[in-house]
Amino acid sequence: MKLIQKLSAVVCAAGLTLSAVAVPFVHAEDAVLPSGLTLGEFRQILEEEEPKLEGKFASAEIGIFQGDEVLYTGYFGEINLTEHIPADENSVYEWGSISKTFVWVSVLQLWEQGKLDLEEDIRHYLPEGYLQHLSYNDPITMLNLMNHNAGWCENTYSISCKEAEDVRPLGEALQDTEPAQMHRPGEVSSYSNWGAALAGYIVECVSGMDYCDYVHEHILEPLGMEHTAINPTHSDNPWVQQQREALHSYRFSPIGTKSDLDTCIEYIEGYPAGAATGTLADLMTYGQAFVDPDAPLFQNPETLEMLFSGSDFYGESDIPVCCYGFWPTEYSIRVYGHSGATYACNADLIFDPETGFGMAVLVNEYGGNWYMNNAVGLAFGALSDTKYAPSGNTETFIPEGYYLPTRSYYRGMMKFMGFLNGSKMDDIGEFERIGENVCQIRQNGAAVLLAEKRYPDGTSGFAVSSVEYIRDNLYIGKLALLAVYLVLAVISSYLLRIQWKLRKAKRWTACKGDGIITAGQMAKLVSGLGLLAAAICFSLFSGMHRTGAIAIGIVQMVCMAVCAAACVTSIVSMALNRKNRTAVLWHAFDTAGNLFAVWAMAYFEMYRFWGC
Repeated sequence: MKLIQKLSAVVCAAGLTLSAVAVPFVHAEDAVLPSGLTLGEFRQILEEEEPKLEGKFASAEIGIFQGDEVLYTGYFGEINLTEHIPADENSVYEWGSISKTFVWVSVLQLWEQGKLDLEEDIRHYLPEGYLQHLSYNDPITMLNLMNHNAGWCENTYSISCKEAEDVRPLGEALQDTEPAQMHRPGEVSSYSNWGAALAGYIVECVSGMDYCDYVHEHILEPLGMEHTAINPTHSDNPWVQQQREALHSYRFSPIGTKSDLDTCIEYIEGYPAGAATGTLADLMTYGQAFVDPDAPLFQNPETLEMLFSGSDFYGESDIPVCCYGFWPTEYSIRVYGHSGATYACNADLIFDPETGFGMAVLVNEYGGNWYMNNAVGLAFGALSDTKYAPSGNTETFIPEGYYLPTRSYYRGMMKFMGFLNGSKMDDIGEFERIGENVCQIRQNGAAVLLAEKRYPDGTSGFAVSSVEYIRDNLYIGKLALLAVYLVLAVISSYLLRIQWKLRKAKRWTACKGDGIITAGQMAKLVSGLGLLAAAICFSLFSGMHRTGAIAIGIVQMVCMAVCAAACVTSIVSMALNRKNRTAVLWHAFDTAGNLFAVWAMAYFEMYRFWGC
């Protein structure tokens, strides 16, 4: 995937999918959306896509509001294609990371009451010794959690489970899945589900209430959101729990085939980060609270104003990149909100406090579709490439080298995955500097904003919304090391087969140390299979399970030791047989292969199942 697609995925909100029937509020047809389209024109464009999408989507729900008035609601398609259950006002969808905004609202409420300091080290609020894998002793503040720059990489261990009875208490689950801290707090942004869930646990610690109970009492009930569940099992709202069982999730391939994933329910143990589930009406009600000047979620309207003022910015500009956990996005106007994705659903909630316009979108497809990528843009327009560009000529440049996203796995046995996402910046066109440490990429009259970064170790990078891309001058070498390791595992399988055939034909001539050298070949093969097993387990369970990780890690340690022993044996054999050119070449090849294997296993931490 090209980097521009990744950038667009980060800065664009989710959209909607369309099927058969929409129920607009006719009196609002002439309302003009921020993009310049009337609501009627917006609806017409969506309806014209319907024939092109037949058989390529499941369901979608979309709502547009302005202030306290709902302008448009549409229920499209079916939430269960087999039983032909239509999407309607009683359908519930998983809201994914929109759940995090409940955390940030809760935090600001406690801040208003003087119970929580946004700039205090969070260890002040957590149980003694709770954080066990910190690489830096610098304070981690709530602002770091809100801005996603506490320094953590992605979790190696799964933070969800398949059975409701396996869900652990929030504090226990988070401590058991703590990821590695790769960066000093405040230096690098890297979107963190774990960090947001930790903020939810801090709400528990500070308020003295179960997080789920707190959200119900201080957010859902005051707003009248009766059809929303917060708990990962949905047991806090039996009606939602029952309705969720009716929703199926689907995947549609580019060639038109579809997969029915059944209910596709996963129980998110770090539930403050992504387990909220509810109706379109409730999601719009929640969004409307942020465009209400009376700020019903806060004691003081000034708190809402502070939220929109920004907590992190693009370079030295006043353009916010994060607003206390809410994401501002530059369309024709600046909007705020959050999108969300689970394995079952996609969701989006955005709003503009100045015009009062907002949009909520819910779909039961993981991968998205045309509407997912375009509907929000149709309603809110695109950022003009001249909005922030100064008059006259601006400096343009093309970054060189490969860049790695900060949101990835950079410690532990899944570290290799972090090096599969490297991208070149020079294949997406010219960058244009529009301010101090701020630049934009032009796209057919529209633009994407980025911040230029310079890190303490001298490396450079770019920040866009919730992730940064850091240049890695040794990327090709690291990727080559991983490739050589995998090739060696394949070669070892062939060498072992050849050796077995020669032995069977009694044509194998054994030599001193032959058994250890053969064991080294087997170790390289087993190590490669172990890496494959880790990748499969990670994919199936949305992260490693601790027992499997420990088993694979121990196997990798044994493989490293055997390869190291085989390397020493090959060197000794090479010295003893230095007059036999064929033997010398063979042992030299074996020595190099074992060295590369040990190097790769050590560098990519294939043995490491702790502190990650």
